[in-house]
Amino acid sequence: MLSAARWAAIARGLGLAARLGQATLMYFRGMTMNVLLPGATVSGDVLRAYQLARIDGNALMPAGVSVLLDRLSGLWILCAMSLASLIVALALGAIDWAGAIGVYIAALTIALTLPWLPIPVRSIEAKRKALLERRGPLVASAWLSALVQVFSAAALWLFGFAAGVELSYAAMLAAAAPIFIMGALPLGWGGFGAREAGAVLVLGVLGVAPGPATAVGLLYGLSAVLQGVAAAPLYLVTAGATPRS
Repeated sequence: MLSAARWAAIARGLGLAARLGQATLMYFRGMTMNVLLPGATVSGDVLRAYQLARIDGNALMPAGVSVLLDRLSGLWILCAMSLASLIVALALGAIDWAGAIGVYIAALTIALTLPWLPIPVRSIEAKRKALLERRGPLVASAWLSALVQVFSAAALWLFGFAAGVELSYAAMLAAAAPIFIMGALPLGWGGFGAREAGAVLVLGVLGVAPGPATAVGLLYGLSAVLQGVAAAPLYLVTAGATPRS
């Protein structure tokens, strides 16, 4: 629900018609599509852009940009929160310092600076600048992005307990970025495989054995599958959308 609210806020910031009820309906339909088709979140994102563009007054390109900015906002806030949580966990002694931790801090820092780094390819650089110029809706919806990551990491944390992994919430939030990013890459079906590999890698640094770490990733992925299946009947609902004829 928070993810849908964030997307709706970004879309409205771009001048698109996107009521919260409509955005929620489209978002959950996208989750169902992610279950049905390969490509992790790509298939659902394409469907979201198409549905939004069918509402009177909306165009396909801005609708696609709203979905892209929605994803980029989530990823940037996720990296920022994982870095902040990692520093807090280190300060509180919840995580022991290791060489891999330093590499992870550097990787998160680089990820956070990427939007401001110029790209030598002119066409791509122009698109990067254009996206930065549209950062107003991202700033306005940042608090929603933060809440999305708070609850997503909480789900991961609880699945950790179910798998016998007893990490603090701060430690799990610190580890969340690679797990969620790998799960969003279009490398398989529903993020399965890549998400579990990310969990084994990053949770392994925190002392978690490969078996329980894999279970954490699998449980998180299965929860998304269940949500997608439960949302399937929403394809029969219009929620007041005004599609083009």
